[in-house]
Amino acid sequence: PVLVLLFYGTCEHVCPALVHDLEEIDGALDAAAREDVRYLLITFDPAVDTPQRLRGYALEHGLASERWFLPHGTPRQIRDIALVLGVRYRAMAGGAFSHTSRITLLDRDGVVVTQIDGTDAPAEPIIAALEKLFEEVPRTQPATQPAPSKDQPAFDVDG
Repeated sequence: PVLVLLFYGTCEHVCPALVHDLEEIDGALDAAAREDVRYLLITFDPAVDTPQRLRGYALEHGLASERWFLPHGTPRQIRDIALVLGVRYRAMAGGAFSHTSRITLLDRDGVVVTQIDGTDAPAEPIIAALEKLFEEVPRTQPATQPAPSKDQPAFDVDG
């Protein structure tokens, strides 16, 4: 399973709270579940949030494990993902973004299981959905990941 958050690295208010919410969810999981859950943080601002800056953000916030991914994508890729997840965003003056504050849980096939909106939203719906996913699919089965198409290259995870 993957928890997805669209954010931007220079945000000083909502985005850090949402990242903290993800850390809270991670902390509430038992050790076995924690090993199977991945976190995908996708920036709204690829011009400023370069691969190097995203790596720095991950290190600064203690997200630099093999379970946390901050890929760098194109504006089109980001818009496409935002559209699928129902996340709206737009650039504002001064480099800020107005955006939906949403955490999305995807199952191993990339299907949306549940979403929570707002900062400090209760983590229980996500945790309960994760527990249900683990009951349905044993943790020993690897996640399947389709290869990217030639028309839509994969995000640059490594920079």
